[in-house]
Parts: sequence; C-alpha cells; structure tokens
Amino acid sequence: MPRPYILLWGVPGAAHRELENLRAVSCGDYWWLYPPLEPDLEHLCQQQAGFAERAAQLSEKLHCTALAVMNLEDSALLLWAYHRGRLVFQYDSNPMYLGCPVCSYSSETVGAFVHGLDGLCRLRGLPHRQQALRAWLVRRRGLGFMSERERLEKILALLELPTSSAYTSQ
Repeated sequence: MPRPYILLWGVPGAAHRELENLRAVSCGDYWWLYPPLEPDLEHLCQQQAGFAERAAQLSEKLHCTALAVMNLEDSALLLWAYHRGRLVFQYDSNPMYLGCPVCSYSSETVGAFVHGLDGLCRLRGLPHRQQALRAWLVRRRGLGFMSERERLEKILALLELPTSSAYTSQ
C-alpha cells in the first residue's frame, strides 16, 4: 500500500532546518514528509483526521501550503490541501469506503466528495484547469485509469505538482 505523505511548498528558507529535523526530503521547492502512521488499513482509516490535522499544523506553523495524500489500498484516495493552516481543498474519491472489504462498497449513486477545488486552482495559479481537474476527481475507475494511484498522478500533473517518486529518482 502506498505510504501516506504530506507535500509542502512555499516553505520559507528559515523553516528548512525544521523540516530537515522532521526527516522531510526536499527536491527543488518541494518537501515530502512521511508522518509515522500505523501501516495497516484499519489503523490508517482511524488515523485520517490526525493525519489531516498534522498537515494543517505544518502549513500554519511553517507559513506554507501542504497537500496531504492518503491512498487506501487503491480503494479510496483522500486529499487535503491547507494554506497557512486553513483548509482550502478536501477530496474523497469513495465516501462509501469503510476500510473493510466486507463492509465497503463503491456506490454508483454516491459520487466522490470534492470541496474547494476553485480555491486550490486559484492557489496554484491554475484557474483554467478547474474543469479538467473536476473531470478526473469525479471520474469512475475504469474510465481512463485503473487505480487511485493513476488518478493521483493525473491530478498532480494537472496541478503542476511533483509526484512522490520525483525525489526518489534523483
């Protein structure tokens, strides 16, 4: 299962040492932080709120923007974006996913939860990409992608953000 991570950008130079102390990895203007989380799915589902709160705290404390990314076994993609501690975007690709293969289902009647896309696009300076992003955010699996990982790659590309593999390839 892909590790949840927080992508930070717009971090002032004075905060770089603090990120290094947190074992964040930098590549250009971006920082990746992998908060310690219980790796199994049951615990990840329980840790969602704390993970998002950690991104909010970092964003506020470091005066930057943070995108928290959690992929739950390619069954649900969760994203939160904070700018200086304020939530500007939230996304859940499968709100019916309960972290249990027996209990969860993907309903054709319940679509993805998308909140604040316009704010995120403005923050990135890409308001013209809002429609294309919305199409990828609400698209059902199998229509142009087969996994939430593929969906995430497309979303990050449209937002002109690097993927987590960007720093590992260096």
